[in-house]
Amino acid sequence: MSDRSDGGYQGPPVNVPPPPGWRVEAVALPGEPRRLPPQDHEAINAAEQRARLVTHWVTLVTVALMFTVLIIGLVSA
Repeated sequence: MSDRSDGGYQGPPVNVPPPPGWRVEAVALPGEPRRLPPQDHEAINAAEQRARLVTHWVTLVTVALMFTVLIIGLVSA
């Protein structure tokens, strides 16, 4: 590196401190957090079980279709 000052990087800007006596005018304090609505855990579990069942059936049908297409492709080749 060279010590030339031909418009290259001049370093970071100078840090200017705030004037003496400067303070933040006010600090906003947050209010109390809201209460969450009650949850129906049984309904949530039932919905998750139905979603899991649908996912398993979609996967099963997709794999069956994949093997059917593979077998048809091998037999007709």
